[in-house]
Amino acid sequence: MTRSAPPRPPRPRRPVARAALALGLGAAAVLGMLTAGASALAAQHGTDRNDRASATHVAPAAPAVRASGAKRVVKHHYSLAASAFAPDMLDTSGGDYFNLWDPATLTDQSASQCFNAGLSLPVGATLVSVTVDFTAGSSVLYFEVSRQNLIKHTSVTLAELDSSVATTQAYTSQVLAFRPGTVVNMNGIAYSAGVCPVGDSTFSGLTITYTEPAR
Repeated sequence: MTRSAPPRPPRPRRPVARAALALGLGAAAVLGMLTAGASALAAQHGTDRNDRASATHVAPAAPAVRASGAKRVVKHHYSLAASAFAPDMLDTSGGDYFNLWDPATLTDQSASQCFNAGLSLPVGATLVSVTVDFTAGSSVLYFEVSRQNLIKHTSVTLAELDSSVATTQAYTSQVLAFRPGTVVNMNGIAYSAGVCPVGDSTFSGLTITYTEPAR
């Protein structure tokens, strides 16, 4: 009698649906991660690109604008030594004068002689001040700058000085201011300086300070 082989037990079924579902969920998660990473990378690249564009194309700053009405001027000086001065008269009382140039010293031995010189100033300049260099003594020294109207034969004093007396001679200087807005005009107008160095008071020269518009 022949025995027949016992029947095999049935194989367990694979959870096909669950496996497919798990596989689908896993693929979706991976795809989501890849999509998010790509979006973030693209966003960062876009930001970097925008940053580079911003850094490269910077709008130039507007040029500085000078305040309205402000005008730039340049200061200059004009000096004249006493040796350029000529006597306005020769005293008949026998008094003499000395006009030395090394150093410049103009001395009058009488009490009535004065000296003057023409001034060569640039047209359109604004006069600021005049500095008078002299030796103060026991007598008063007189000085002035004047404007001569050659057409009308008149004159106007622009600045003047009566020096103080000194018991001992002392070399000094004094600054005289011109009236604001004194502008040089040479159309029939001339400028001159006059000085009366009396006794032991002597004159050495002058320096005029003026301004001109910057070029």
